[in-house]
Amino acid sequence: MRDHSTPPSGPASPAAPVPVVDPARFEDFEGFRETTLAVFTDPGANDTLRDLGDLLYTLGLDYQRYWPAEPEGAFYHQARAALADLRHLEGYLAYLDRQRAESSLSDAEERLSAACGRLTPKLKSVADALEHALGPHPAEEV
Repeated sequence: MRDHSTPPSGPASPAAPVPVVDPARFEDFEGFRETTLAVFTDPGANDTLRDLGDLLYTLGLDYQRYWPAEPEGAFYHQARAALADLRHLEGYLAYLDRQRAESSLSDAEERLSAACGRLTPKLKSVADALEHALGPHPAEEV
């Protein structure tokens, strides 16, 4: 049985890198959000979760024909999922912006935090535009 008092890859292992995502290859990064995977810095755990996310996505696609139909159709459903991810990133960037006041940051981190703050309203604007194009959510029309 493994000793759980030390990390699986040992204390000297480098942290798992956050990948550079090419928007043209976005489907290579389906599964868990990078903001979630970034918490798992152990390379083995990070790889395992990436593999699990890929498996879940593949199984979901393969099993899709058995799921209930989306109320607005697949295209609107997927666009609403993109909107939800945009709103998540909007909140995440706002969180990183607040770290200047809530945490002790280096000068470089302070500059990056401020950049996150400047980008948050821009991301909100993108999400607002998509939300407007989508119209009311079916759950809100009840």
